[in-house]
Amino acid sequence: MDFELSYSVEQEAFRKEVQDWLVVNLPKEFEDSVPPDAQDYTLEHFNFAREFRKKLGAQGWLAPTWPKEQGGGGLTVAHQIVLEEEMARHEIPSVGDLGLTLGAPAINAWGTEEQKKRILPAILKGEIVVWQVFTEPGAGSDLASLKTRAVEDGDDYVLNGNKIFVGSKYTADYLYTLAVTDPEAPRHQNIGAFIIPAETAGVSVHQLDLIAGGGKRAIFFDDVRVPKENMLGGRGQGWWVAQTTLELEHGGGGAVAPRNQLVDELIDHVRTTKVNGRRVGDDPDVRRRVVEAYITAERIRLIGLRNYWMRNAGVKQTYEGSQFSLTRKMFMPALASTMLEVLGPLALIKDRKWAPGRAQFEDWQRASTATHPGGTIEVQKVIMARQMGLSRGLREGARPGQG
Repeated sequence: MDFELSYSVEQEAFRKEVQDWLVVNLPKEFEDSVPPDAQDYTLEHFNFAREFRKKLGAQGWLAPTWPKEQGGGGLTVAHQIVLEEEMARHEIPSVGDLGLTLGAPAINAWGTEEQKKRILPAILKGEIVVWQVFTEPGAGSDLASLKTRAVEDGDDYVLNGNKIFVGSKYTADYLYTLAVTDPEAPRHQNIGAFIIPAETAGVSVHQLDLIAGGGKRAIFFDDVRVPKENMLGGRGQGWWVAQTTLELEHGGGGAVAPRNQLVDELIDHVRTTKVNGRRVGDDPDVRRRVVEAYITAERIRLIGLRNYWMRNAGVKQTYEGSQFSLTRKMFMPALASTMLEVLGPLALIKDRKWAPGRAQFEDWQRASTATHPGGTIEVQKVIMARQMGLSRGLREGARPGQG
């Protein structure tokens, strides 16, 4: 069976349009200057990335399948497939999610009409950056253990608490966060979700110097006064608002992407690089490890395509989102181990002048955080077991024939 995508004449015409647009709007000299690690971005890189995404938004290409009246492109999934593929071919500096896959779906599902008109188009057009601000020092995989409090005070809520492992090196415009609104309410029924302007008095943002890099931040809320109109959903509905986000973040939305570029570069390296007169790939153990990495990467890519199809075809998912999340998270440490074994000291270099593979191999240093330490992998396994009927805590079984 051929799992690969086939393309229509219309898609190929659109591909040419995208390619021509990128030639004009993504200068090659700037693309070549983009550091492989986002924490090494200069302010120039960040500002270019923001402006580039605004241009994409003006084209309707930042959120291609969202309705035009909301700020999207009103295009088809077939167009989005082409866009995803063409963007992946370039070194485009990132400013993070921008709220496209995290904040926007929650606002669309739970927001008031006023919130949708005020915030949603700005996200979908790339005009603002929204950080998801959920994780706390003692609550990451178990979000129901949040300590941040939101106390009702007239027409406002007053927030106090702190969040960690948030955002990126530069600033956001809005914070999409969770806080306990009723400490006496049952677990999962005591949380509220808020969209807060990042410049609100009492919000402070601090750099986290992490071993794995990544430019993450810590955020503190000190008597932050938030109007009730900035709450998403009702009081005590924050847990369900968050699930709208987390199901997509964990893989329920799937992904349309070309082959894993890091694996392809590793394959190219072992094919072309010689050590002591022999190609690195002549070693049978190296070939085995690299082929295993390729097979796993392709399996993950196909799972992503399946989930993407299921979501857009309206097919109900059970374990599929967690399966996608789990396989991706477990693959990065395995790939990092392979890169270290195959590349040796070359895996430590991130200077483009000297490093192989456009300095991408140095990405292994973030492998330990790719699993979201703190129980995330175990949580995904439990979710899958429940959905497939393999757990005493079965909530909703898999579809017939898939248990």
